[in-house]
Amino acid sequence: ELSASDGEARGELALDTGARFRFGPLSGPQELITPELLASIQPFVEGDFYSQKKILELRARLLRLGFFDSVIVAPDFSRREEAVVPVEVDLRAAPRHSYEVGVGFSTDTRERVSLVWSSPRLNRWGHSQQTRLRYSPVNPLARIVYTVPLDDPSNDLLQLGARVEDNEFGDLESNQREFLLRRETRKGGQVRSYSVRALRESWRALEEEFDASYALAGLSFSRRSRVGNAVDPIRGLSQFYAVEAASNALGSDQDLLRLSANFTFLRRFGERSRVVTRLSAGYLYSSSTRADELPPSLAFFAGGDNSLRGYAYQSIGREVGGQTFGGRSTALVVGGTRLLTASLEYQRYLFDDWRAAVFVDAGDAFVGEAFDLNVGVGFGVHYLSPIGALRVELANPVTESGGDWRLHINIGTEL
Repeated sequence: ELSASDGEARGELALDTGARFRFGPLSGPQELITPELLASIQPFVEGDFYSQKKILELRARLLRLGFFDSVIVAPDFSRREEAVVPVEVDLRAAPRHSYEVGVGFSTDTRERVSLVWSSPRLNRWGHSQQTRLRYSPVNPLARIVYTVPLDDPSNDLLQLGARVEDNEFGDLESNQREFLLRRETRKGGQVRSYSVRALRESWRALEEEFDASYALAGLSFSRRSRVGNAVDPIRGLSQFYAVEAASNALGSDQDLLRLSANFTFLRRFGERSRVVTRLSAGYLYSSSTRADELPPSLAFFAGGDNSLRGYAYQSIGREVGGQTFGGRSTALVVGGTRLLTASLEYQRYLFDDWRAAVFVDAGDAFVGEAFDLNVGVGFGVHYLSPIGALRVELANPVTESGGDWRLHINIGTEL
């Protein structure tokens, strides 16, 4: 429509995109995945409107199963009937068995060597297993976990496990033997678990030996979010909450309730600055009246690379008096029933892969209201490797007169 007097021209445009595509049947190689297993992780059903986002989600779920080296999910437009598009899944199986040998070092656990045997797909129903053997002077470990996928195989798993581990807690050396049944569900960045585990633990305090058994029911919830890459995110938040309980009436040696929570928050400011904060809290109730009867793996300790830097690994906790075999008086660190620690760290980027850090850590593992503030301050340098930041740090326990500087070396991601 033209209007010379008004100096205007008007028109209408109509866009005809045709019929909107819908998902057709989904098919994949049945020798590698059963139709039932494929349907259980399918984020769409036949007849839904076509969405590329749903195609990518199906591929991500198949990769999370860990069964396949290669996953291709593609709509077959050449075989569409009217607006219905079938979807083809092309899979290449991962090796039935894989082996991984690793070496590492941290000031907490010292040198370590590990061997991991994984079988990501034992059968067409998606069962898997992982066996881990690790030697370290502080905490050697042997563990096997057998995993059965449930309703949503990429996000709902049933795990059966067994573990034997030695560890040093304060002045105690503990041996733990464990059988575990756990269900783990995932949704987005959230992970929930429900577990029952049978724990038998033995330890020695001076001339006395202890051996205890527990049937522990537990719940845990974790949530993680981050922006940027996993090695060096721009900002992120990690939360973890757990509760475990045991009852003497149900076969445990003591009534016991254990609550714990951990938080890590980080944020980058400007081009060169970054702040990381951490908080850990815990509470333990036990029907035992003796501090040295608390199972070391369930009591709370502080100190070490990821706790209070400047203090030795798990060296902070409740102390009890005793005598050595020679009759000398001594004090043993046997762990606390409460935990509260916090950390504030400022990081400055020197280059793209290097940053300097200064930090202060504070807190205690204690009993009742007997909180004794322990503070460590220090500095360090971090190298951002492809598998996480290699952190080399020096810290001093400023609340101890004449405390020595301690070297802390660790590698890994912060979230």
